[in-house]
Amino acid sequence: MVKILRSEYINISRVLIRKLYKSGCWGKGSLYEDELKDGFPQEEKGKVLVVAHALIKQGILCKKPKKYGFKYYLNMERKNKIDEILGLRKMQGKE
Repeated sequence: MVKILRSEYINISRVLIRKLYKSGCWGKGSLYEDELKDGFPQEEKGKVLVVAHALIKQGILCKKPKKYGFKYYLNMERKNKIDEILGLRKMQGKE
């Protein structure tokens, strides 16, 4: 098991969510595991799938099996949380 620091987890999760968000991956569109790892330094590529699986457990990402592997996409039911992570929406109650 790869050991991930909290700061690394936050940075990787934000980049993954931003990548899926900009690609329009809300269920119909989705990215394969290899495409998720693209753009990360070599030493962080092993941590990307660990963070992705943690985001799946939180319900932020979803994964579906396809012919050539698993594809990942954003969960539409957690859109408020995704917007909060990306900084698109201020947290309600804080001003």
